[in-house]
Amino acid sequence: MVEAGISFHQRGEFEEANSCYQRALALAPDSGKTWHLCGRLAMDIGLLGEAEAFVARAIELAPDGAEYALTMGAVLAAQGKNEEAREFFNKALELNPALEEAYVGLSTTFLAERRFEEARALAEPLSFLGGAVGSRALAVVGECAFAQDQLAGVFKWWKTHGVDLSGGMILHVGCGRATLSSLPAVFQNGNWGEIRLDIDPAVKPDIIASVSEMSPVQSESAQAVYSCHNIEHLFHHEVPVALKEFHRALTPGGALVIRTPDLQLACEMVAQDRLYDTVYVSPAGPIAAIDMIYSYRGFLLDNNVFMLHKTGFTATTLKAKLLEAGFRFAFVRRLGGELFAVALKDK
Repeated sequence: MVEAGISFHQRGEFEEANSCYQRALALAPDSGKTWHLCGRLAMDIGLLGEAEAFVARAIELAPDGAEYALTMGAVLAAQGKNEEAREFFNKALELNPALEEAYVGLSTTFLAERRFEEARALAEPLSFLGGAVGSRALAVVGECAFAQDQLAGVFKWWKTHGVDLSGGMILHVGCGRATLSSLPAVFQNGNWGEIRLDIDPAVKPDIIASVSEMSPVQSESAQAVYSCHNIEHLFHHEVPVALKEFHRALTPGGALVIRTPDLQLACEMVAQDRLYDTVYVSPAGPIAAIDMIYSYRGFLLDNNVFMLHKTGFTATTLKAKLLEAGFRFAFVRRLGGELFAVALKDK
């Protein structure tokens, strides 16, 4: 019964897996392995409180289980209980010093607390390994680079792994009237060319097209794609399509850079009854929560429907959508009313 549950679990058939695990527990209620599997399943579907209780029961039944301590660390870290999580990751290492996943888990707790040097010191030695452990460790190091030195840090780190993004062609999507001079500093070294793409012919782009249908753009033709306050103008169902189009346009190892309103911050402002209070000042003028949600009011005065906002993102949802679109890494920061993200295509 347990093996059948594991098989369902691995295939993502969670209801069937849960049914098998519950039947196994009915037959053997003191099975630490089965309680642990129930905890892993609960964690995978986002029921973290239940996961914590299930894994605690597994540890009670089998206190020497290094894997159980590792899972408890992961569950606690997912809830933001970083200090408690570290206790269990360290316990897992006491039980099994070769458990590399525990070192990565420790690094993620330091990363969450913005203790970047400690996070990097733990993750970097593992980042050159293959498999899931190496990939997770590599992501932690990349997150540290982005948090400490923004795009320049990410590009420098990515270069150590064989991808040089010091120049090339940048596809500027949803460009509006902006040009290369408005892009981030890493693209201002004189080594970048620009192709401007927009759905609005009035801004005189090089390519007139929607970002959700970029057939005029050749696959793997750009080293970077830049999208500034563009993807929030798409309908929700169009976002995955556009992100996959960006991915298609990039060369192996290429970078997608996105700026978009921080919907979480906008909602916090609304909850405080501060709908019209200035959140930040953009080149267009002061931006309030109402502008972040529905579009900058000044842009709508001439009924420019291209400027309407049709969806929004938090840091968590934007990262998830980037990874679902096929990017190997996605790093997202919250910066004064905006989400600033870089996603890297596998090389």
